[in-house]
Amino acid sequence: MIENVACDFCGCDKTVPVAMQTDLLHHTTEEIYTIVRCIGCGLSFINPRPSPSEIGRYYAQNYSFHIAPSVLHNLAVDVAIYVANTPLAWIAGMLPGIGRHLARFVKPCISDPVRSYYATGGTGIMLDIGCGAGANAHFWGRRGALLSYRKITKDVGVEINDHARKSLADKGVDVHNDIESIPKNQLFGIIRMNWSLEHVYSPLRYFQFIKDHLEKKGRAVIAVPNYDGLIYKLAPDCVELPIHLYHFRPRDIENYAGKCGLSILDILTFSYPQMFVEGAQTGMFSEAFATQFGLYEARNFQSMVTRFDRAKWGNDMIAVLEHK
Repeated sequence: MIENVACDFCGCDKTVPVAMQTDLLHHTTEEIYTIVRCIGCGLSFINPRPSPSEIGRYYAQNYSFHIAPSVLHNLAVDVAIYVANTPLAWIAGMLPGIGRHLARFVKPCISDPVRSYYATGGTGIMLDIGCGAGANAHFWGRRGALLSYRKITKDVGVEINDHARKSLADKGVDVHNDIESIPKNQLFGIIRMNWSLEHVYSPLRYFQFIKDHLEKKGRAVIAVPNYDGLIYKLAPDCVELPIHLYHFRPRDIENYAGKCGLSILDILTFSYPQMFVEGAQTGMFSEAFATQFGLYEARNFQSMVTRFDRAKWGNDMIAVLEHK
């Protein structure tokens, strides 16, 4: 079933089309979806969109964050990330085959806001909304996954996928299928939405939940694609549809935060070379980027896009919030 919706933020039902795309990444459908922009506040979202009862069929069965990777896979990724982003890269890059493989792991060095919060005296339970199987987190990898924080704090998860939720429950994690099942009086020191806010049906509902459930000195960390990013400026249809229902800019996060009584402490945008390659290889971005970078080339490209990141044109963003 397809549903038509008004703007989640301001309620306006007048929009202009921005882009059209199908599922070129997971290949779950050939249906075409339209991203529209609200003429009232500028928020971009899919309209019309799959209903909540239908959206599950658009997640591939092997959707990576719903599955716990093997220990060997995690170790291999950790080593690859380390080598690709340290001076060892200049040695590894002398071997073209290895260099092209490692180029996929070149990315900026960004401190994990969750670990930084606890390392600087933060307290309280962590809530991870959209935690997947808790073993792998986008960008942060294994070290930033829900299960990795158990050594530093008590953690709670929210995950809609039944298989991932059962996997966490079997490991003793308190995990819910929706924020509504969390007790209304339960507070958290830190609430994270790690590339999950773009998947929800009402972002406003989640910002209100954060305000109601965040301790007074707590923090919220929201990481999402940045629709003001360079890759989207060049190709507005380079998007993950239909499972990404909303497409946020920094100003959209600021608008939601202000409406719900939250302050923005920081908004950081960033990019990494592999996103351009994968966008091209799936047919969503210029084919000029379809060939895999060499390791030296990837590191030089990373250095170049850092300037766009500083201009808030990075392809992803991380916002840190607190009570006003």
